[in-house]
Amino acid sequence: MLDFKRKRQVRGFIFSYFTIAILAVLLFLMAMSVFERFTVEREMASRREEAEMELQALRQRAAALEAQVEYLEDERGMEAEIRDRFDVAKEGEQVVIILEDAGTETEETTEPTKGPDEPWYKFW
Repeated sequence: MLDFKRKRQVRGFIFSYFTIAILAVLLFLMAMSVFERFTVEREMASRREEAEMELQALRQRAAALEAQVEYLEDERGMEAEIRDRFDVAKEGEQVVIILEDAGTETEETTEPTKGPDEPWYKFW
């Protein structure tokens, strides 16, 4: 009989409003912590994705720079780059400058010239 009484007291304590309220508060605090961890995880996942995209872009840029370095290490590539940038010629070569033909007429538009009696001209 004492065992039944003791069990009833334990059950009464476990199912009391006080115990249920404490458990509810603990459950709420745990849920807040889980939600906070979830938001941090989502933020870190987005940062990681951005970092991976940036890494991919940097790898592509590094590959392009390596190709350019290989091109410039070759004597022909170096010569082509120097000629392109500085307009130089080797010994024995002649430089040719192409000008517009003097016989070619350019189109002239016949707009009336605006003189000092125009209103906007006086404004300025």
